[in-house]
Amino acid sequence: MLKQTLSYNAFVLATIFFLNGCEEPPQTFTAPSRPVKTIVIGGASSGDSRTFPAIVDAIQKADISFRVSGKIQKILVKEGDDVVKGQLLAELDPTDFKIKLKDRQASFDTAKANYNRAKKLVDKGVISKVDHDKIRADFFTAQSGMDEAKQELLYTELKANFTGQIAKRHVENFEEVSGSQTIFSLEDVTALKLKIDVPENLIIAVDKNRGADRDLYAKFDNIKDQKFPLKFSEATTKADPSTKTFKITLTMDASKDYNILPGMTATVIAELFPSETSSNTAIPVPVSAVIANSQKQATVWVIDEKTMTATPKSVTPGLMIGDVMQVEGLTTGDRIVIAGAAFLRKDMKVTFLKTGEQAE
Repeated sequence: MLKQTLSYNAFVLATIFFLNGCEEPPQTFTAPSRPVKTIVIGGASSGDSRTFPAIVDAIQKADISFRVSGKIQKILVKEGDDVVKGQLLAELDPTDFKIKLKDRQASFDTAKANYNRAKKLVDKGVISKVDHDKIRADFFTAQSGMDEAKQELLYTELKANFTGQIAKRHVENFEEVSGSQTIFSLEDVTALKLKIDVPENLIIAVDKNRGADRDLYAKFDNIKDQKFPLKFSEATTKADPSTKTFKITLTMDASKDYNILPGMTATVIAELFPSETSSNTAIPVPVSAVIANSQKQATVWVIDEKTMTATPKSVTPGLMIGDVMQVEGLTTGDRIVIAGAAFLRKDMKVTFLKTGEQAE
């Protein structure tokens, strides 16, 4: 028993001496880093895009008709034909209008002769002033009747109001038509317009002075990977009472490669806060990127990608719509923190979130 105890003690002492003789491995310390989500200013995700359904319409259109009733004698154009302003499109049978003009012409000639005689007779005192005035009134009435008949004869010819395309013919040849009945639908498709309904919380961001650029364009489902620049045309200043939306009209040039026609549907993509390249201009950023420092100054954390450290940068906040705010003080190309900013300290090391969580 004594021998077993001595052997155990000897083993324990040997183990202690062995452990004390071993050197501890060197320990390395790494500075703590904070995972953050970021975006690059000026990148696709830094703006605020909105999409709106739209219907394509001609830049100018009109339903044209005769101004008198009658029977169509000739139809000179077909649907789809291009026409120029003043071109003859259709004619009514002019027979009745010519007869009417001859009758009015005869009445005018008689009234004119009577009036010429009356002017001489009144000067000689043969007829009274009252009789003279009545004859003169008859003359002017006859003249008006003749002019009306001449005009109605001209109205038997239907001409194009403007240069465009015959979109639809509404009648057939030899058909009896009444005045103001639509004969053709004429459209000018050298340019197109698209109308969208914009809610009241977004109408404030509409820039009426902006021309065509990449921040406002149309896309069509059957035309892949094509963007068609748009220009602002007009906007209503009174909301629709039922939808509480404002109607905005946009224009686009007719495509040379695609047959885009009125009545087609499109999707309008609008960048409410267009990307800018100047550091002195307001740039859109997510609201989550802007925090207040201890002095209650609006601040955005900018990442130095070489050192992977975060630096606070004071900014001037501006217009905010939804989850996007315009700020001044940043430069296009800056990488800013949009999630985790509240936990950062100056020069703190950061790491980007994994792919799928990190915005580029």
